[in-house]
Amino acid sequence: MDSIILCGGLGTRIRTVTQDSYPKAMVEISGKTILAWELAWLRKYNITHAILAVRHLADYIEEQFGSIYETPYGKIEVSYSKEREKLGSGGAIKLAQGFVSSTNVVIMNGDILTNFGLDELVKFHIGNPELGTIAAVKMRSPFGILDIKENNTISKFREKPILDHWIHAGIDLFKSDVLERFPEQGQMEETIFVDLAKEQQLKAFKVNPKYYWRSIDSPKDLQEADKEWKGIELE
Repeated sequence: MDSIILCGGLGTRIRTVTQDSYPKAMVEISGKTILAWELAWLRKYNITHAILAVRHLADYIEEQFGSIYETPYGKIEVSYSKEREKLGSGGAIKLAQGFVSSTNVVIMNGDILTNFGLDELVKFHIGNPELGTIAAVKMRSPFGILDIKENNTISKFREKPILDHWIHAGIDLFKSDVLERFPEQGQMEETIFVDLAKEQQLKAFKVNPKYYWRSIDSPKDLQEADKEWKGIELE
């Protein structure tokens, strides 16, 4: 099965770390770049071809990974879909579709660390008739949560707890022929996702909270992930 990894963004919020000398997907956590962790995770679950949707410092990424990358789980073929202008996530997927040959395709953001079982997502997706499946994770509050009584006494303080809200995990699985409907330019979350939801053609795969998941969006995320991340194998 093929996969598309969106790694063409500028990484503005993490620029204090990268200093614009390398892309956000090339930030190191626990001795490997985010992208190297992602490729290893994909290959562990028998994804044999990764299409990297690149723009910002695209040559840097290509120099590091080449056309075949050796992961701890075997080799994975790597192709490069290069944006000449900013297309947004939807446009980047539309541009990359020419590299896709499998019936279904994994789409993921290039800043995700996770160790949940991708095979379970694939099984869930193939077992349903809908066009797309979105991985969903429980949201962790970025702030401490106060439980306040009617008299304004604080009864409990919870530091950044997991909330009872499901959010987009940045990992999706689509039937490949739906890629034709992605926009030439624009964000997929604001276009094709909205359309497919209206058509009731999207399923949610709820990731068990026992698995690790984090999107690296800021230097603080990076610092916390570097402390928390134990690798792809679930301890």
